[in-house]
Amino acid sequence: MTIVLEISPPGSLDLSKKLEWRRDGIEVLSSNLAGGTEVVALYVPDGKLSAFEQRIRDYLTKDNIPKDPTHESKPAKAALVNAIESFRRAAFDELWTDESADPPPYDQEGWVQIWLRRGSQPPKEVIESFSAAALPLGVKVEPGYLTFPGRVVVAAQCTRRSLEQALYLLDQIAEMRSVRPSPEFFLSDLKPREQADWIQDLQGRLTFSSPESSPYVTLLDTGVNDGHVLLSPVLDPADLHAVHSAWGKNDHHGHGTEMAGLAIYGDLTDSLSSSASVHVPHRLESVKILPPRGSNPPHLYGFITATAVNKVELSDASRPRVFATMTTAIGNTSGLPTEWSATVDQLAFGLDSTNPYPVGSAAIDPNEDAGKPRLFVAAAGNVDSRYWSDYPNPNLLTSVEDPGQAWNILTVGAYTDLTQIDQAKWPSVQAIAPQGGLAPSSTTSVLWKNPWPLKPDVVAEGGNSSLDRTFTPPALLVGPESLRLLTTSHQPNTSPLAESGDTSGAAAEVARLCAHIRSRYPQYWEETIRALVIHGARHTNQMLSELPPNPGRKTHKKNLLRKYGYGSISFERSLNSGARSPTLVVQDTINPYALDKGSIKLNQLKLHELPWPKEELQSLGGITVAMRVTLSYFIEPNPSRRGWQSKYRYQSHGLRFAVKSSLESESRFKARINQLERDQLQLEEAESMSDPDRERWEFGANLRSRGSVHSDVWTGTGAQLAEKSHVAVYPVGGWWKDWNDSHREDVTVRYSMTISIEVLEDVEIDIYTPIKAVIEVANAAVVEIERP
Repeated sequence: MTIVLEISPPGSLDLSKKLEWRRDGIEVLSSNLAGGTEVVALYVPDGKLSAFEQRIRDYLTKDNIPKDPTHESKPAKAALVNAIESFRRAAFDELWTDESADPPPYDQEGWVQIWLRRGSQPPKEVIESFSAAALPLGVKVEPGYLTFPGRVVVAAQCTRRSLEQALYLLDQIAEMRSVRPSPEFFLSDLKPREQADWIQDLQGRLTFSSPESSPYVTLLDTGVNDGHVLLSPVLDPADLHAVHSAWGKNDHHGHGTEMAGLAIYGDLTDSLSSSASVHVPHRLESVKILPPRGSNPPHLYGFITATAVNKVELSDASRPRVFATMTTAIGNTSGLPTEWSATVDQLAFGLDSTNPYPVGSAAIDPNEDAGKPRLFVAAAGNVDSRYWSDYPNPNLLTSVEDPGQAWNILTVGAYTDLTQIDQAKWPSVQAIAPQGGLAPSSTTSVLWKNPWPLKPDVVAEGGNSSLDRTFTPPALLVGPESLRLLTTSHQPNTSPLAESGDTSGAAAEVARLCAHIRSRYPQYWEETIRALVIHGARHTNQMLSELPPNPGRKTHKKNLLRKYGYGSISFERSLNSGARSPTLVVQDTINPYALDKGSIKLNQLKLHELPWPKEELQSLGGITVAMRVTLSYFIEPNPSRRGWQSKYRYQSHGLRFAVKSSLESESRFKARINQLERDQLQLEEAESMSDPDRERWEFGANLRSRGSVHSDVWTGTGAQLAEKSHVAVYPVGGWWKDWNDSHREDVTVRYSMTISIEVLEDVEIDIYTPIKAVIEVANAAVVEIERP
C-alpha cells in the first residue's frame, strides 16, 4: 500500500538512510514540503505496518540516544509523536476502501466491516487470532463471518482510535468498509377489503401441482402466516423456517405474507374478480430473516442470507427453488460489490452456503465442489416516499440498494400501468407516474460508473401513487387502492386482503414468473431461467418515448437500461414460442482459460450454427424482422478491491457473444472473433466489435457487455437474417485469468443462450415449424474451436 507520512519539523527524519527498508519492500516514493510540513509518500507491503512503526521508534529512540549524557537527545519527542500519529492515520485511510461512506468518527463507537487477509490458515484460526489481539483494545468482533478468495470478512464494534492505536491489528486487515443501517420496509397505510366471498369463490377455482413435482419460491423475509386460506394449500408448516428459532416462524410484520400472496397468485384483483380457473404450478418456503422486535445488527447481511439458504437446503437439498429477497440495505452502492452482494453471487454461482472455501485461500475445484447453482430474485429497493412528489428526479438520484448490484441475480425495479382513479371519489387526486412509466418507488443505477452491471435487469408492476392538489404543496397519497396491488394479509381473521406494491411487489411477481418457467421447463438451468425472464421483457411506449427521436448517443440508451433494465416482464413471451416468433434455447459449457507455459491464457470459443429456415426467411425479402440474443452465465465473485491488475476484476471470467454478419463468410467471421479476443487483452473496458452489421444492433457490444447477462436486438430484413448463420460465444478476462494461484485454469463453466426471431410486419408466415424440424434433425449443431 502507499501511505502518506507527515513529518514536522521538516528534515527531522533521515529518509533515505533510516526510513527505507528495501529488505522488506519498504521504500520512499516522494518527499515534498507543504505548509511547513514534510510530506513523504511511502510504499509499505501488506503485513509490514507494525514493523515499519517499530522502525520509526527505533530510529527516534535507540539510534539517537547520545553517548554523552550531557547532550540533548535529538530529534525531539514531539517529532516521534507527530510522525507515528500521522503514520497511523495514513495507514487507516489507505485501508478504508468504501467509496460511498466516510470512515467512522475518531472516538465514536460504531460497526465496521473488516476484511482480513487470509493465507493458508482456516478462516476460524484467522478470526481467532484477530479477535484475541483486538479484544484488549475494546474491538468486539461478531461471531459470524464470510469467506472470499484470500479474504475472511467479519463485523466489529469499535472506534477508529482503537484500530489506529494498534498497527499490528491493521497488519492483518486487507480493507475496511462501512456497515449501512438496517432497512425500513416501506408499507402503505393498509386499507384491507373485507370480501370473504371473493376468496371463497376463488378457492373453488384453484388447482395445484403436487408437492413432489413443484418448484418452490423461497421467501427470505419477515416470515409467512400459513393459516391464510389462500396460502395453506401451498405452504406446509414444515417449510416455515427462521434464521434464529427464538424469532418464531410466523409473520410478525405483514410484509412476508403480502409477498407470499404475490409470489403465488400475483395481483389478486384479476383472479378474485374473474370466473376462470387458476392453476398454481409452484409452492412456497419461508425463512424469517428479521426479528420480531428491534432489528438485525446491520453487520453481515451476507451471513444472514447464507444461513437462511442453509436452513432450507438442510431440510431438502433436492428441491428446485427460486430464492426471493425483498430486503435491502438503505444507502448508495454506486454499483460496487459488498459482502452481501458478493455472498449472493457466491450462492448463485453454487458455492457452499456455510463454507465456500474449505481448503486454502481459493483452492477449490468448482467442477467438483461448486455444487448446484441457485437462482436469486431481489428487489432493487425503494425511493423514500417523502420524495415521490418530485418524481422522477429522486428516482434518478437514488441508487439501486444492496444487494441489488450482485451480478448473478435478477434485480427487479418497478414500473406501473395503474393510473385509473375514481374521480367521483377522488376529484382532486392525480396519479404521479404515467401509464407504462417508472413507478414512484423504483430506484435506478443511472449514477453508477460504466463498468458495473446494468441494473435493474427488468421491471414489473409495482403500483403507483398520487398527489392531492387541494393542498399547497400537493399532498402525497400512497394509493388510492386502485393504484396498488391486492394480496394476502398476515391477519386473515381480521382482514384477509391487503394492499402492497413497490419494488418488493415487483420482485415477488418476477419470482412467480421464474417458478412458472421452472415448472414448465424443469430441465432448464438457473442461468437459462434468468435469460428467459430478460429475453421476454420489453420497453413500453412510455419508456421508449423518453429517448430522443434519433438516439444516436449511447448515453441515452444506457440511461434507458439503467432505469428500466430490459423492460417490463411478460409471462407470454418468456414461456412460449409463436409461429411468427420462435425462440431457441442453448445450454452449453465452455473452458474459458488454459495454462500455457506458466501463464493462464484464453482457451476456447464455441460456435453455434443457427437453424434458420433460409427459404422462408428469404421469401420475406425486405420484410422487417428482429433477432434477439441473450447470453447468461454466473461468475464466481471476488469483492476484494486490492491486488488485481484491474480494479474491475470482480468477475471470475467473462463471456461475450458475436453473430455472423450477412455480409461475411464463416471463415471471416471466425477470424473476426479471434481478433476480438486479442482486442480484449488490450481493451479492459472498451469492447469494440468490428461487425459489419453493428449499426443494426439496438445497444451494441460496448453497452450490452456489463455484468454477467448480455442481451441485444438486431433488426434487418428477412433476406439478411437468412445469411446470419452462426453465433459465437467466447471468453474475455477475469480474476481466474489474472491470478495464477487461483487454480481455475481448467474449470469448465456453464452458459445459456436464448435466441429468438420475430417478424415485425403483418404477414402470414410460420417460422416456428421449419425451425423445429431442423433442430430435430440436426440437434442444433455446435462447433467447438480450440485455441491455436
